[in-house]
Order: sequence, then structure tokens, then C-alpha cells
Amino acid sequence: MATIELDSPSAPPPGDDPDYIPLIVRAMEAQDMGIRQMALRTNIKKSRLGVILHRDSAKRAPMTLPEFQSILRSLNIDLMQAIISVEMARDLELMGDERFATLVAMLSTLFNGLPHRLIEALRELEGMDGSEIRKEWGTYFQSAVIKKMVAEISRILQRRAVLEEGNDFAL
Repeated sequence: MATIELDSPSAPPPGDDPDYIPLIVRAMEAQDMGIRQMALRTNIKKSRLGVILHRDSAKRAPMTLPEFQSILRSLNIDLMQAIISVEMARDLELMGDERFATLVAMLSTLFNGLPHRLIEALRELEGMDGSEIRKEWGTYFQSAVIKKMVAEISRILQRRAVLEEGNDFAL
């Protein structure tokens, strides 16, 4: 597994870390970019990149967060997009479904800037000091967002259906 280290190179990697290397390798192949060109774009030595991006996960070295960010930047991949893509890749059936091809980009747009916007909105609440917020609320709000998105998408689909029905009469 490709782990990303924040500080110490001797820290043991957690058991079920997401593997970003396949995403990176696919993006390199799609952009016809080899290790040499990647090294030039990232300022990471070619030999270091070879060890980080090794196809055999047992022979890989963990990459640092700055290396990860540099690699993603060189491939024009947003960090949030990478995280969502790798999470979605765990469900291979979902990745092959063309209906969800734009879902990664939409989710990336949704989450980019969300923490800052949420903090700004909470600052405007009277009497809010931060102690009210609970970790457990995360799953509740996740469900609420999903329900709201499904309802909005359903309304869009209904409007499209009504518009298409109206166009049939014009024939």
C-alpha cells in the first residue's frame, strides 16, 4: 500500500490505508508521462519516484505529504478529487457505471471550501462557542445531505420529464 507520511519515516502504516498509486499511475499513463518527466515536474529524484510508484506494493516506499501533493499537482489532480476517486475505486462496480462518471468532479466541487464556509456560517449563530458540536453529528448530517441531494436530483429529473412531454406535443 502507498501510505503518506506526515512526519516520521519510521511510523508504521495503518492496516487499511487507501492506495493512491494506481490512480497516479493511470493518470501518468493517460497523460503519456514517464518517471523522468514526472521527476522534472515534481522536483523529486527519478530514483525516489521509482521507489514510491513501484508497481509491486511490497517494494514501495511510503511517500511524504509534500511528495504526494507535488505529484498530484504535476498531474493536475485536485487533492479532494484524488481522495474521492480512490474511495470510489473500492467499489469497482460503481467505477464502471457511466452514470456516475461526473460524480467525482461534483463531489470534489462540493467539498472544496466546505469546511471554511461551514465555519463562517456557524460563526454567525448567536451564542455559539463551539462546545455544542459533536462528532456523532457527522453521520446524521451525512444522511441529511444525501436525502437533500436525492430530493433535488429527483426534482430535476421530474422537470426534465415534464419538459420532454411538452416537447412531444410540439411535433
